[in-house]
Amino acid sequence: MNLSHLKKLLASHGVSQTDLARILGRDKSVITNLFQGKRQLKADEAMLIARQIGVPVTQILGIPEHRDGFMEPPLLIPFQHEPTHWKRHGNVVRKEGKFYLEASESGDYSPKAYAMEVSDDSLNLSGVLAGDFVISELDRRCKPGQLVIAQHYQGRGAKTLIRKYDPPLLLPHSTNAAFKPLNADKDEVRLVSPVLKLIRAY
Repeated sequence: MNLSHLKKLLASHGVSQTDLARILGRDKSVITNLFQGKRQLKADEAMLIARQIGVPVTQILGIPEHRDGFMEPPLLIPFQHEPTHWKRHGNVVRKEGKFYLEASESGDYSPKAYAMEVSDDSLNLSGVLAGDFVISELDRRCKPGQLVIAQHYQGRGAKTLIRKYDPPLLLPHSTNAAFKPLNADKDEVRLVSPVLKLIRAY
């Protein structure tokens, strides 16, 4: 379970991680493990927190509700490729051998939405780091100024890249000078789709 929503909720009520440890009667290391996804939040703990800050337990669990009171299940967005560090992220779900990114809000995604793990630091100066996840959607047009997903064909295979699109160039923005710009008109490059959302799990 991704607890980024809980961090924001607690911060909005002035509750620190130390306060949370006291509320739950736990050691601070347990709270650290909780937010790092190494431990699950138990139902009784969620109820204690909800009581303490005066919100419904569904808010603690990050479960959105419809106006008619029925709960909406989280949106599962399939990964194009198996994520490498998925065990570190509480918002990655594995079902029947496939991996999905659990989106806390439905957004405006179509059935062609997909998730991808960032594999390098080619955009680290733009705040995109290796291990981050991005959500994209096939058949959406790539526009100038956007971060985009592209395929760079080299020999027999293709490498999937994330770059800033400045037509006709696909630009890196990195502390590593080894990442070079690509020209969509001259290099063997195909634009795939724009990056719609960046997700980082702490």
